[in-house]
Amino acid sequence: MIKIVLFVLFPLGVFAQHIDYESMSDDQLQYALEKELLEMESRGATPPLIFEKFIVETDQYIMSRDAYYRFVVHLNYMADKMLAMKMQNGGDPASDLEMVKKLKNQKTYQEYVNYRKTDKAREHWENSTQDGILKLVVGDHEQFTEAEQKRYDGLIILLNRDPYFTYLNITDGKITKKIVPNTN
Repeated sequence: MIKIVLFVLFPLGVFAQHIDYESMSDDQLQYALEKELLEMESRGATPPLIFEKFIVETDQYIMSRDAYYRFVVHLNYMADKMLAMKMQNGGDPASDLEMVKKLKNQKTYQEYVNYRKTDKAREHWENSTQDGILKLVVGDHEQFTEAEQKRYDGLIILLNRDPYFTYLNITDGKITKKIVPNTN
């Protein structure tokens, strides 16, 4: 008599417990994400895989709380890796430690959100087009002010005339809309 044995394979993540990040304090969230990153590393995750998991919402003007702390945790992780490499290669301990300290001195999420609401932050984000993406921050996604409409009209002309730009990213901090060039 022949016995047939069937094995059902489940992804390991099926049994993982869902973590409610929203109910955590900022410190608890950051700790949980640090633990997640270090567990990924210990399981052999590659730097690109870790980057993909921790650097999200890059096209958002205001990242979600989870995405912001993922960014912070990854930045701290990279600062530690960079410090270890510099120490191994005989770097200057005092200046290297100072540089890492500056990298790791990040704002709380609320401080980040408050900063992103300033004119200085808006202008900086809108003027960073080295990625080929035009950006516009508006007060209300549904109804532009006269000044926002003028900036929008100018950016649409630029988007349609200059092949360097791939799209226009318009946001009010809550909703983000992407406009691609007119191909006529």
